[in-house]
Amino acid sequence: MAIVSSKTKQLGISEIIAGALATMQKAGQLKDIPIETALMTTIREGSMPNTTVEQFGNSVFITHYNEDKTEAAMRALTVDTARNYLDNSIEYIRSLAESGVERMTSDFDDKRILQLFKSIANREEFAHWGMKVYNKRNGGMRAFIVMSKG
Repeated sequence: MAIVSSKTKQLGISEIIAGALATMQKAGQLKDIPIETALMTTIREGSMPNTTVEQFGNSVFITHYNEDKTEAAMRALTVDTARNYLDNSIEYIRSLAESGVERMTSDFDDKRILQLFKSIANREEFAHWGMKVYNKRNGGMRAFIVMSKG
């Protein structure tokens, strides 16, 4: 699926997930996983206990929470423009903090996502938060964000 700006056309969650997975498959990010398997796995992931699936613009954020919802692990799928994806991510992270989440992690392989996290960390409203990105031993990266009340 091509990029679809949420400023001009709002897609549904299923369209975003299918489109993002198709894009990932074309880029070789799904490796040998058939698109149907990736789609079914993502649907199953979204229905796990203590998990939410939220849409901001043409981006979908899948979040797994601990029991008291102070810690979250998330991943995002998007077909939105880069600028809109940044805006969507900021809105999502704000909503996490407002809901009481204190710490968040996210694993990713695409180095462009590192720039997204840096852009968020450089915003004045998040200046009191802590963020660290590590290279994982098996490849990819993991971002940790501590959402201080500051």
